[in-house]
Amino acid sequence: MERELKLTKANRIRLARAFRRCKRVDLSIDCAIEGQMGKAFTDDFENPTAFCIQVGPFWYLAGDARSSGGLEMIKDLPAYRLLMPSAGEWIEVAKEIHDERLVPFPRFSFSSENLSLKHLDGLLDDSPHKDAIRRIDSAILTQLTGEPDSVVDIADFDSAEDFLKRGVGFSLMDSQSVKAVAYSSLVCSKGIEVSIFVFPEHRRNGMATALACKLLKWSLEYDMDPHWDAANKESCKLAEKLGYVQTGTYVAYYLRE
Repeated sequence: MERELKLTKANRIRLARAFRRCKRVDLSIDCAIEGQMGKAFTDDFENPTAFCIQVGPFWYLAGDARSSGGLEMIKDLPAYRLLMPSAGEWIEVAKEIHDERLVPFPRFSFSSENLSLKHLDGLLDDSPHKDAIRRIDSAILTQLTGEPDSVVDIADFDSAEDFLKRGVGFSLMDSQSVKAVAYSSLVCSKGIEVSIFVFPEHRRNGMATALACKLLKWSLEYDMDPHWDAANKESCKLAEKLGYVQTGTYVAYYLRE
């Protein structure tokens, strides 16, 4: 049975050691190790053999996948979760246990090293949406998160107030409703995880580009790495337009019912 690991100073060091060889594909692991976001679990407090970091639907595993604790942890993976790249035999064991229920899909990694304020300013200056962009405040956030099918997922923040203090976001609105948003879905000392959503009826007219420019400019001005992890070709195309450079692909796994 997995047990939640309190993120004390000692346990954060323990987690850092356990996940040292785990490939970083986003900021989730660092967020958990810093105690900023997410939860951590282990099979045994005194003599741990397996660790799990959970941030939203994403699972990251470390330790001995074939230990009794590791096997139980894999068996307990709930449906509709995403198993992310993990060091050692975790993926092989997960395939053995869940078989065809574990569905692979590619994701794409990008580097922000070549991002340029000058380039982002140029894209933003050319956008007809530049002057309509608004920083997400408490009123806008209430509108964005007040429905069951909310387009802004701040579940890994402690509260809406916590998001406004630690996170950042920008929106495009008309007089009545939000058309599109770009915001930090994760945040830690290293940077933010970029998330963008445009309502279907407003897509393909440059809103995502304008909002992304505003969010990336904020990140660079505050020396925060705007991490970009893409799940589709549209996201890849936008990343490259903004100045990101693709660094590779990896495979994540979705567990079906």
